Amino acid sequence: MEFARTLDGMLDPDPQVRRKAGDYFLNNMQRMARVVMLDLPAALNVPLVPVWVRPAHQEIDTVVYSSRKAFLREANAQETLNDVNDVQLDRYYKQFMQGMGRPKRPFGIGEPTGEISCGRRLGGSLGAGGVYIDSSLNLHDPTLKPAFVEAVNNMVHLARAIHRQGVFKSCLFNARQTLHLERASADDAFVSEPNMAINYELSAVPELEDRTRQHSYFEDGPDPEELLVLPESIMRVLQQLNDIHHTGMIIFEALPQHLKIHSYYRLLDPAKEHEFRTLLANILASVNQIEGLGVSGFMKMPYKDTRYFAHMASQPERYYPRDPREYVRKLTNP
Repeated sequence: MEFARTLDGMLDPDPQVRRKAGDYFLNNMQRMARVVMLDLPAALNVPLVPVWVRPAHQEIDTVVYSSRKAFLREANAQETLNDVNDVQLDRYYKQFMQGMGRPKRPFGIGEPTGEISCGRRLGGSLGAGGVYIDSSLNLHDPTLKPAFVEAVNNMVHLARAIHRQGVFKSCLFNARQTLHLERASADDAFVSEPNMAINYELSAVPELEDRTRQHSYFEDGPDPEELLVLPESIMRVLQQLNDIHHTGMIIFEALPQHLKIHSYYRLLDPAKEHEFRTLLANILASVNQIEGLGVSGFMKMPYKDTRYFAHMASQPERYYPRDPREYVRKLTNP
């Protein structure tokens, strides 16, 4: 209880409370370190939003992409982010999401819209009555499911404590599937290599399609922070893809001499594979029409399965037992 309350104090919105709790922790940490802590048996958590397990057959490098950085900027302390430029904020955010370190496989997850070879996206919309969450999350390492479910549920709990309106979108994808195109200068066109292709996974059998529940590429509306305007030829292909039952995402990141195409697709209607593959090839054939710099992304989930959670300022108190040995004894010998 002492340690929990100390941590709570160090996370308090009041800087004076944070400093006081930090001082208390530093003054008492050696004594706290001697507290007896046993691994207690715990029931498996039920995921608050759907989590699927699809074992991966290849190595995955998870990378995080998120738009709506203004959401993060507005939610943080004024004095800490006011003087941070967008590039610094973007780097901070990506490191924050990935555990303050190098690119890694945090959960080996995969699926932004259906499953993104490595990760997926979680989109949240905050409103006056609570939080609405659309998600498509696939875990690619079954041994990590308890930890992954715990992390997903913690995100939901934290979102329920945010009392402001706004939209936050994020996805995780496999960097090993990113396509890279180079050009000599910003005045030149990007040209895809002849053997270049946007990869996708194919469902072994048709997955049930219910058009009343489909989640569209375009229903979320334009993102004010995605400044790259895609050519009409690519937008037309994306609209055609939208009519084929699939899940996935594609993100175009145009730099002065470099174009990155991040993608994850899973086709859920095997009968449409030829049409699907042709449309993906048409996207690459049109990259020479991309002008300007910036990012533009589209994500599609298999179904519209929005989960609603009412606001909750805090979870019920749940402290580590005062006598853990007695606690375990009672559990094993009721």
